Amino acid sequence: MKILGFNASPRREGNTSWVVNKILEGAAERGAQTTVRHCGDLDIKPCQGCLGCVRSEACVQADDMREIYAALKPAEALVLGSPVYMGQMTAQAKTFVDRLFAQITPRFSPKFKEENAGKKLVLAFTQGNPDPAIFQAYFDYTKKIFQLLEFEVREVYVVAGTREEPARAKRGLPEALTEIGSALVL
Repeated sequence: MKILGFNASPRREGNTSWVVNKILEGAAERGAQTTVRHCGDLDIKPCQGCLGCVRSEACVQADDMREIYAALKPAEALVLGSPVYMGQMTAQAKTFVDRLFAQITPRFSPKFKEENAGKKLVLAFTQGNPDPAIFQAYFDYTKKIFQLLEFEVREVYVVAGTREEPARAKRGLPEALTEIGSALVL
């Protein structure tokens, strides 16, 4: 099984990166091949809304998203991690999600790509606010967007209170995260 991790935090070694890597570690322990990409290492431009992907079957922009499309195609799962900024995913995560339109289109579109249906997905959010439910409406909305894109959303996991205590210091968290990764493989 191949799993693509995407760290949508501008901090390469921050809480979100640690969370994504722990989830992938759990999957790797079960034999999955894992790869993680960091948004800060990539040049991903926003969707232009040109619909070139509808006409040509591929996004017309020549940037690092082409590499992500190639990595996502054989992957059976995606782990998308993002810190919560201003009550929602980062701009980097939103740009990534918007650009998925070129590859993963809902069934009501005439361009539906069968091979992308049913990919497993884990959404992992980190936030400074200690209340894990404060942005629940946004997390539910994000889950619904990925379900519309026909991902099989396995988990929406929120690590709260990272301003006071870094994620790696939270008791029991490493085990919970590796268990999420392990469950992706089962």
